[in-house]
Amino acid sequence: MPDLQLQSQFELTLDAKNRLTIPARFREPFKAGLVLVRSFDVPAVGIEPIEDYRQFVEASLRGRHPLDPRTRQIERSLNSAVTPGDLDGQGRVTISGPLLDHAKISGKDVLLVGSGRRFELWDREGWANYAPELQGAMLDIANEIGGQSFPFDPQSGA
Repeated sequence: MPDLQLQSQFELTLDAKNRLTIPARFREPFKAGLVLVRSFDVPAVGIEPIEDYRQFVEASLRGRHPLDPRTRQIERSLNSAVTPGDLDGQGRVTISGPLLDHAKISGKDVLLVGSGRRFELWDREGWANYAPELQGAMLDIANEIGGQSFPFDPQSGA
């Protein structure tokens, strides 16, 4: 996957046709196509470059036996959760009703959250309710790994 880092948070508004405008500086990775993905762990819609998602699915299945029922469940879940999309000339993508329902987005005010290789589209209130849970999880993770050696020295770059 390319060195893609989708970061920050953007308070945005869906237009009357449920189109979301991707911030201009982040549009380039999506010009070759994108997928809208129903997140399976949170009420959000992922927005990813189509090639990155294809590589993610491949990596998720790599090394798994194709006849294993759990492999087929993973494949079925990952492939059925996506809707192909494209940016229009103004950098917008249409979010379908079922995806808005999945993300519990009932109004026009949304939050676009950078999540590394993808954006996540959230209902603003939904994110506000989830953010403390995420903060608590990060504190737990930091405490768990804090005593482990770091794989490189940030000062030396090695």
